Formats: sequence, structure tokens, C-alpha cells
Amino acid sequence: MMFIQGSRQAVIAAVVGVAVTLTAFFYLRYTENEKAHEALEAEAYSLQRDIRQSLVSHLFVAELLAREWERSEISLNSRRDSDADIVTLYYPNVQNVVWLDATQKIQFLYPKNQKNELIGTPFSDSPLRAQLGQSQNNRHAMMGPAGNLGRLSSDIAIFVRVQRSDTPGFIGFVISLQSMFNNVIRTNISEGFQVSISNGTGILYEFAGDSSLKAEWTHNRRLQLVGNSWELAVWPTAEHMSDLRGSVSTAVLMAGLFITAALTFVLYILGQSRFKAQQLADANIELYSEIDERERVEKQMAYLAEHDALTGLINRNALKRILGEWLEKSDAKNNSALLFIDLDRFKEVNDALGHTVGDELLRRVARRINKLAPNSSQLARVGGDEFLLAIECTEKRQQVVTLAERLLQALDAHFFVDVYELFISASIGITFAEDADFNAEYFIRNADTALYQAKEQGRNTYKIYDKAIHKDLTKKLELVKRLRHAVNKQQLTVYYQPKVELSSRRITGFEALVRWVDEDGSIIPPDQFIPLAEDTGLIIPISEYVMRESFLQLKQWHELGFTELSIAINISGKQLHLPDFADDVIEKVNEAKVPPSKVELELTEQVFIENIQSHTRFMHSVREYGMSLAIDDFGVGYSSLSYLKNFPVTSLKIDRSFVKDLPDNEDDATITQTIISLARNLNIQLVAEGIETEEQVEFLLYRECATGQGFLFSKPVPAQQVTQLLQQYNGLIPIQIA
Repeated sequence: MMFIQGSRQAVIAAVVGVAVTLTAFFYLRYTENEKAHEALEAEAYSLQRDIRQSLVSHLFVAELLAREWERSEISLNSRRDSDADIVTLYYPNVQNVVWLDATQKIQFLYPKNQKNELIGTPFSDSPLRAQLGQSQNNRHAMMGPAGNLGRLSSDIAIFVRVQRSDTPGFIGFVISLQSMFNNVIRTNISEGFQVSISNGTGILYEFAGDSSLKAEWTHNRRLQLVGNSWELAVWPTAEHMSDLRGSVSTAVLMAGLFITAALTFVLYILGQSRFKAQQLADANIELYSEIDERERVEKQMAYLAEHDALTGLINRNALKRILGEWLEKSDAKNNSALLFIDLDRFKEVNDALGHTVGDELLRRVARRINKLAPNSSQLARVGGDEFLLAIECTEKRQQVVTLAERLLQALDAHFFVDVYELFISASIGITFAEDADFNAEYFIRNADTALYQAKEQGRNTYKIYDKAIHKDLTKKLELVKRLRHAVNKQQLTVYYQPKVELSSRRITGFEALVRWVDEDGSIIPPDQFIPLAEDTGLIIPISEYVMRESFLQLKQWHELGFTELSIAINISGKQLHLPDFADDVIEKVNEAKVPPSKVELELTEQVFIENIQSHTRFMHSVREYGMSLAIDDFGVGYSSLSYLKNFPVTSLKIDRSFVKDLPDNEDDATITQTIISLARNLNIQLVAEGIETEEQVEFLLYRECATGQGFLFSKPVPAQQVTQLLQQYNGLIPIQIA
């Protein structure tokens, strides 16, 4: 308001001067714009006419050539090459000359070195096909998308029916719209204009380098011909727009504004000085406010850098700094402790009730832990559902163990969040500073290692860090790394253990077992790497390799004349969760060309029971295809008569733990007899595992268990050794094989 009072004359002069100047400018600019629109409309019309003339000339030539062929007494085969050569010579936009027979099959394509694979195939992928089929009385050219004859989706084809008694059909030109538009427009467009051509699906051609005026100055013309339609858009370049408009309006605007500015400036200077003091005072106030706000933001950023936004607890970075300070002054008498707390089944709460409920549960867990935490402790949230409770001084380790037990008990009690009553538990890893050499990084790592062991022991428990545990974990990680390299370098191989008919010692089949041959030639036992493969998911590529190799090997044995042999493959639970696993197994059987009836898939009881509903489709699919299903290690898992009754199990394998003490152990003898009776009554085949003595064979034969496998007959051996055995003894087991 003070500025207006002190510069009233300057304001009035500026308003009047600007108003007069703008009025004159807009009037002159309006007349210039009208001239520019007229020039654009004329250019668009000219280009539309030129493009139409080019298309019409191609239509005319196609009809002229068709009529000439109809009247010609010369066979088409003798003249079409020369005619096609003339057409492509004088009409360079014609990519190909095509001859379709009456059934619309491509019989001729010129030039002959292009798309020869289309000869003899039908013209397709174009709505023009239906139009050709309905053109019996149509003597004119038909035009549409080129379909499979075109190189680009924008290419078009022109066809004319040729009524010849000997060879009726259609003469056609395949035309590159891109090439035709480019030739016509570059030849006829005036300098300073730009153009784009589009159809319903997008832009087909664009001759433009400056699109700044496209939205405002585009003039559109529709080009329609023989049922086809294109949209022609023309607009000027910014430089040519200046030429079309001229500079009169700009000169008037600049002169008027200059005069107005000069007069206003003189009047403005007179009133401007009175505002300097006020402006300086306002600037100082704003500066002080900005400094205060910046300090507040810096404090907030420093807080967030070391605190968890959800719970308000410190985060990992802050705790690591605090631990470093503690450990610098820590000694054996005042040993710091660290508890790594991880909530069990927290993900189920998030998945079932949403993150809002999950976040509130985390806040309440933090408050409950804080209530039990000692005074000289720090609680941090370091992950989604992970907390670290650091205790600065602990005279006795039992005090920390007691605290962990109290925390487990507190977290095992219910939580009320909104309308939900929630139950969770926790696993805790405990470590002490002296075990980490008073190093903060090792301190947290050891607590995490102890937590991992607690979860391995079944959760809702605690575990104190032991250096041996860390060594075992490090060894396990190294073994996992080596196993990955072994899978990639194909250091795994398949061994085969015979399944033997106990009465005749005839080999009826083999169980395929994977073996890991290390780089030094030593064999790593499967009980060391198979559990790791299950945990890491490597069991899937390993199992696929075993399945593929075993099927191919079975095919070789069949070709040698041992056609009664079967192969048993162990199936992992992770494979059963693959969506198309049944189809993959069937595909591998078909690729190897082995009879499905000679393939048996073995599942342990635990794998069989887990997610039994999702496994039902797999079991029925492989059984319908003719493969067999066996329950491995029967009797040591969740034995249930219901799944034996309701699912297509064909064989049971008596676990070696029941066989090894036969016939002396009465309990094992009773259990084995029960399993044999159960299988016989349900008409299920039996295989006894782990046979090592002739007494065990006699016991099993007497109780009508006909098939077995074990070291008495043969250890798992490579395929080459199995082949030698089969050929040397004609499929029998004469002696124990080392």
C-alpha cells in the first residue's frame, strides 16, 4: 500500500501505456495469425492432393495391368516377370508384385529373392482377404493392409481381380506407405512446413524437426481413398512462423513497452527510495525466521538418523555407536550383554490383519520390552520385527538368562490391538562382549548367530552364543557356496542302488541317488549337503538333473535288453510346490522315451502329508499317466491309514531303522510284520531298505516281503559299474558288490 501511495503516477502511466500497447499488438497479431492459417490450409490441401494423386496412379496402374492380362493371349507365367520389372522400375514405391490364385494363395512374388517362404502360403493377417473373397463382380482395385506380405505394419496392398479362364486370380502391388509418403512430401512440401500422417493406430510417417508449434498450429486434412482413411497434419517451424507473421506487431509491442517503461521508470524512481528502509527490515525478519527453521530441521534430521520413526526407539546406527562407547571402557568384571529379539509369526499378523494393526503391535511390543529392561540398557528396533536390547553392565550371565526368560514369558502373553486379541512369541539370541573381543560389529553379529540357533530349535526360546556355533554356521555357509559351484560346474553325479527280488536275487530296478564328487575326487556324503540344498532351494536343479540323467540311463539299459528294469526317483517337497511340476516330469519321461510304468516317484511321509491337498493333483496326474508312487521311509513319520486309502500310493518302503536289528529285535519285528500285513491287505507293493544280512532276507521272505535293497546286495554305484553287473550276470546279484 505504501508503494502504491508513493508511486501513483508511475502506476497510472504503466497501466495506460501497457493497455494501449497490448491493444495495438493483439489487433496486429490477429491479422498476422489469420494470414498464417490461410498459408497452412493451402499447404495442407496441396499435400493432400499430391498424396492422393500418387495413390490413384498406383490404383490406375494396377487396374490397367489387370485388364491387359485379361486381354493378353500370352500366358501369365511368360510375361509377369517382365511386367513386374516395369512396374517396380517406374513405381519405386512398389516393394513387391504379387499374384494370388483364386483361393488367395501366393503363387508369384517379385522380386523373387524376397520372402520366398511365402510362395504357396495363403495371403493372411489383413481385412483385405475378406474383401477379395467377395469381389466376384468387382472390376476395380481394392486396397488395404498388406498383412503377411508387408515388411512393416504400415505397408498396404492393392489387388485387382483378373478374370482369365486359364488362370483366374488377383494381381497385387505391395506398397511401402513410408517410402511413398517420403517421396511425395519431400518433393512437394514447401520450406518451413512440417507434416505427419497417421491412421487409427498411430503415426505412420512424420517429416518434422520442430514440434514446438504442433499442438497450437496444426491443420488437419482427411485423406480417403477406396475405403481407406489417413489423417494429414501440417504445422510450421518456429522460424517459418515468424516469417508468416512478420514483425510489425512485435515492433509495435516493443516500441510501446519501451516508451511505457521509460516513463514509468522515471516516475518510479521518485517513489522507490521511501520503501528501502521497510524492505530491509522485512528481509532481516525473514532471515532470522529461516535460520530458526533450518536449525529445527537439522535437529529433526539428526534425530531421525538415529531413531526408528514407528516406535521412537533408537535404530541400529545409534545402537552401534553406543555399543562402541560401552566396549571401549568395558572389562571382564563389567561385561556388556546383547539380546537379539525376533518376533515369531509376526508376518502372519501383517498378512491377515494389515500393516496398521502390525505397526501398533510393534509399538506395544516395544513398550512391553522396555518395562522389563534394566536401567542401564538401550532398546533398539533394527528391522521389521527385530529388536536389540543392550545391557551395559552385567556381573553374572545368569542375570541376562533370567531376563530373557522373563521377556519370553511377557511376549507370549496376549496383546489387544483394536478389536483383536493377538498371540505371538519371540526367539532370543544372547551374547556377551567378551565373546566378541569387545567389538561392536562382532557383538551384533554374534547375537544374530545365537538368534538363528534359537529359531532352529523351534522358536519361543533363547540361545546363548557359542563360538562353536559360529564356526558351524561359517562352515555351513562355505559348504553352501561350494555346493552352488558344484551345481554350476556339474560336479554332481548319479549313483544307482539295485532293488532286488529277494527269492531269486534278480534285479528289478534301481533307486537313483545323487552324489557330490569334489574337485579332489572325494565324495561328500549326501547327509551333509542334501539338507542344505533343501534350505537354499538348490534341491530343485539337483533333482531335475538326477531325473533327467536317470531317465536317459534307464533308456540305455532298456536298449541293452534289460527292459524289465525300473527306476525310482526321490521327489523333494519344494518340487511339489512348483505349479507345473507334474507336466515337467511327464515331459522328461517323454523326452527320454522310457515307459511310464517303469518310473517310480518316491516321497517321504513328511513331504506327502505337508500340503496334501495341493499335492493331490500331482499324484493323480502321474498315476493317470502310468507312473508309480512310493512312500519312502514308511513308519518313521506321520503314518496314516487315511492317505493310504484315499490316494494312489502303489508302494511302501520299510525304513532301514526297522530292518537293521531284524530278526533279533522283537519291537522292530512286530512293526515290520504290521507294515507288511497292512500293505498286503491294501494291495500295495513293499520294498525293504537297509538289508545287510541273510537272516534279514529270510525274515522278510517268510513274511512275504518280496523286494529289498541294501548293502548285502550292493552299495550305490556309478552307472558304468551297474551296466557291467547287468551284462556279466544277466541281471542277477551273485555276491555282495562293494
